[in-house]
Amino acid sequence: MACKKAGVENFTFHDLRHPCIDNWRLQGNNFFRIMAASGHRTMEVFKRYNTITQEELKKLVAETMDTYMDT
Repeated sequence: MACKKAGVENFTFHDLRHPCIDNWRLQGNNFFRIMAASGHRTMEVFKRYNTITQEELKKLVAETMDTYMDT
């Protein structure tokens, strides 16, 4: 009903899987916990829903460089 009022069509509960999985990962949960909670049995299926952003990759590289440059 809320989707209809907002003019959103063809929305299902399943559409929330991508953002939910991304949010769990961004909160620091590991892949195995997320897979268990989301019901994914294989990494192949899980990878379809797990999207890593360019910002996350840049942050990872920067943090890694900082770690090695400080030693």
